Amino acid sequence: MADGGGHFAFSVLLGLAVFALFSFVWYPDALFTLAGAGKLLILVVGIDVTLGPLLTLIVFNPIKKSLIWDLAVILMVQMGALGYGVWVMAQSRPVFLVGAVDRFELVSANEIHPDELAKAPREEWRELSWTGPVVVGVMPPEDAQERMARSLEAAQGGPATAQLPKSFVPLSDVSSTLLAHARPLSDYDQSQPEETAALRRWASSGNRDESALAVLPIKARTGFGAVIIERSCGKPLITAGFDGFAPDSEP
Repeated sequence: MADGGGHFAFSVLLGLAVFALFSFVWYPDALFTLAGAGKLLILVVGIDVTLGPLLTLIVFNPIKKSLIWDLAVILMVQMGALGYGVWVMAQSRPVFLVGAVDRFELVSANEIHPDELAKAPREEWRELSWTGPVVVGVMPPEDAQERMARSLEAAQGGPATAQLPKSFVPLSDVSSTLLAHARPLSDYDQSQPEETAALRRWASSGNRDESALAVLPIKARTGFGAVIIERSCGKPLITAGFDGFAPDSEP
């Protein structure tokens, strides 16, 4: 990192590492778009790639006595800005993919209160994942009044049922309900020809038969997407960017 060019190369490599973390670990497949990660990633990596090298270019002078100190300060400023951006992204990383009646809901780390997390019925659900969302199901309250109260609370800005780990159950407990609402991929051919073609290529590459797959909507921070699931068990396989609630035809 002796000059602006070296600093730029270092910053690009660092930016690529952050991009890989976001794209392949925290926000895989269409979750990157559905969770609204793109804009913040551009900001974080943009600052990383431009701020440090630009400041280095401004102050760099081989005969300057304070050059090492100046470069150290620039590096600290750059790493501080990058670290803050990554921290913000970490707080909003997806931690649970929750199967709820007729859809999946994507839940971020900052949508679950620590006190609520401690109420999860299983120990493995009492920690927020750092390696991508954990797949669970959720059971709505059996009591009608409690269901109404929870709906009103969510409408007023409180946590939705999918954000309350005490209601979590294994996906297998709700898979039959989810599968009853799932649709074949062909239902989306007219409205989403490019997406369905890409999903068929993905299925073919993994030797998956289309008849063994189904589509459910996914509710996320920026709107609705789709989840491709195994028709045999409801397990999510991959997410897509089109609205799973809007097929071409009614079932």
